[in-house]
Amino acid sequence: MNMEEMLVTCQFEKWLYDEAQLLDDIEFDHWFDLMHHSLRYQMPVRINKEGVERPDYSTDMFTFNDDIELLKLRVERLKTDYAWAEIPPSRTRRFVSNVRVKDYMEGEKAAVKSYLLIYRSRSSDIKHDLISGERNDEFIFEEGKWKLSKRVFIVDQSTINTRNLAIFI
Repeated sequence: MNMEEMLVTCQFEKWLYDEAQLLDDIEFDHWFDLMHHSLRYQMPVRINKEGVERPDYSTDMFTFNDDIELLKLRVERLKTDYAWAEIPPSRTRRFVSNVRVKDYMEGEKAAVKSYLLIYRSRSSDIKHDLISGERNDEFIFEEGKWKLSKRVFIVDQSTINTRNLAIFI
């Protein structure tokens, strides 16, 4: 890896770390400002297949498949009394690792893969959730900033052992 590749990787690591901090701090409006207007925000359903056949997730069934408008509604809903699944808000800690820039065109677009582990606890409940997977992100450079234009989160579990998925990935 040369110096330019290291700097680009560092730039996207920082972007992802800052994003994780905003979500963990329940700064959803600031987090939403990181999104591009063409956003696709998806989590395909995991499928158990025998052997090594890939992909081992659905290409047409999703746990969520949001565009920018639906994501905005989800953010706005969390500010109301109707978001009962998040009253009180979950305590989360996002651990981002294995950041790899797969495609990069300076000042235009980029594709970045990373791993994500989310620890989540609720109220005084002694149980907690661990959600892990790989994120495949696409970015567009707009108005001097990188904006997330697509996220596909490939969850590791085929059955997610959580009461709800009202948090952002």
